[in-house]
Amino acid sequence: MIREAEISDKDQIFELYRMLVPNSKKMNVFGAQIETIRRDSNNFLLVYEEYGQILGTVTLNICLQALHGFRPYGVVENVIVHENHRNRNIGQKLLQYVEDYCKSIDCHKIMLLSNSSRQRAHQFFEKEGYSGSASKGFKKYL
Repeated sequence: MIREAEISDKDQIFELYRMLVPNSKKMNVFGAQIETIRRDSNNFLLVYEEYGQILGTVTLNICLQALHGFRPYGVVENVIVHENHRNRNIGQKLLQYVEDYCKSIDCHKIMLLSNSSRQRAHQFFEKEGYSGSASKGFKKYL
């Protein structure tokens, strides 16, 4: 089942993020931030849950713009599936949920960034219809 994250999911989300960025010393997952996201109509922290265990997560941010009239766009971040449950279509289901939602609110596009070293993830995203050559992403960490 895919649903919005709740404060009680904090520890399991932290463990998934640890699989995504195992050496991060800056990572913090706060229940209060999960609740803030939950109350924000343009931001979503989604989880894939089976039998009380969170096996995957994705963040979706809906961004407003003026270029395409009233059509927003979606930004996907932190796509992670538990390492013991990969190849079970969990990531595909999460991305399909995001796409369905974005279509329902008439989004112009969905964007995502992926660490340049995550080749398997890039293959997965391309299989799901995302183009790795349509744009070049840039980041500036603060």
